[in-house]
Amino acid sequence: MNINTEEDFMDLKLVFRIAAVIFLINAFGIIFMPNTFFEMAGLTMSDSLKTVGQFLGITIVFIALLSWRIPDIAGNAFSALGQLWGIGNLLWFLMVSYHVMTGQAGGSTAYINIALFAVFAVLFFMYSRKSE
Repeated sequence: MNINTEEDFMDLKLVFRIAAVIFLINAFGIIFMPNTFFEMAGLTMSDSLKTVGQFLGITIVFIALLSWRIPDIAGNAFSALGQLWGIGNLLWFLMVSYHVMTGQAGGSTAYINIALFAVFAVLFFMYSRKSE
C-alpha cells in the first residue's frame, strides 16, 4: 500500500476506532483508578463520587463499543453517524470547558479531555463530509 496523502492514511472508520480506544482508556481510569482520575481533575474524592464514577466508566465502555462497531454496521448512515459523533464531542468539549472556566474541574484530566474532544469533533466533521 502506497500512502501518498493524509486521506490515504486517515478515514472516518479509523477516527471511530481511535476514539473507541481513547474512550476505553478513560473508562478504565475511572473504573479501576477513580481516586487518581478524579483527583487529577481537581475533584474531591468521596464514596459517592466513586460510585457515580464507576457507573460512568461502564457507560463509557459501552460508548467505546458503539464507536468501534459503528463503521461495520452503519451502512448508508455512516456519514450521518460521524456527524452525530462530532456533535457529541463538541457537546463534551463545551461541558468540560464550562467546568474548567467555573473552577469545578481542572488539571490534566480536564485539559487533556478538552483537547481530545476538540480534535475528535473536527475529525468527525471533516471525515464525515469526505465519506458522503
